[in-house]
Amino acid sequence: MATSLAVPIAYITVLVTAMAIFSRIYRRRRAAEKTSFEPWFPAHPARDIYITLLSANPPVPESMLKSALLVRATADVKRIWRIKEDKQALASLHQRGLVGDDTMARFAAAEKELEAEIVDVVSEANTFRNGWGSMIFATASEMAHSEKTRDTVISVGRARQLEEKRMEKRAKLLGIPMHQVPATSMAEVQAVAGSAPSSGAATPNKSQSNTPKKVSPPNSRKVSAAK
Repeated sequence: MATSLAVPIAYITVLVTAMAIFSRIYRRRRAAEKTSFEPWFPAHPARDIYITLLSANPPVPESMLKSALLVRATADVKRIWRIKEDKQALASLHQRGLVGDDTMARFAAAEKELEAEIVDVVSEANTFRNGWGSMIFATASEMAHSEKTRDTVISVGRARQLEEKRMEKRAKLLGIPMHQVPATSMAEVQAVAGSAPSSGAATPNKSQSNTPKKVSPPNSRKVSAAK
């Protein structure tokens, strides 16, 4: 009788122990996944450079430290722009169920990290000059806008090259010289290639070809006078 009871008791004990071990391992893995997700932003080289210069031995000039801090603030301004753009898109996607909670957690962590970064930059700016912390991000914003404008101007040449390649492909498809391909609609391209009738003198005017000319009747007074 004792042997018959020992077997199920041992089975239940082993089963409960295995389930407890599995539950503990599963919870640890889930906690590790929540805390070890990929950061929203990549590394911050401008911040690393400033910290390296700040702890350099021998110490670097103060003007170099100010320039490095200003570059760091400019990088933070660009991140603020991206956070604002991504926040609207993520809110819409999360409402539709297209974005999971892990992505929203990554974004919330990035917001908190950026807030701490802004506070750190402001405090570092005030160490150089009292009140500079309230103006450093205004200057950094102007620098970021200037860089954005410069990148746009530089990209004009690249866009022009792409447009020229597109026009060359269009000219090859239509079998016409490059200078005859307009950069407008396809209807005009087909007209130049000869697939549509042109609007020049070769096309007769409907008002001239279909409508006969009206012959004015003779004047009755002139006929009677001639008689």
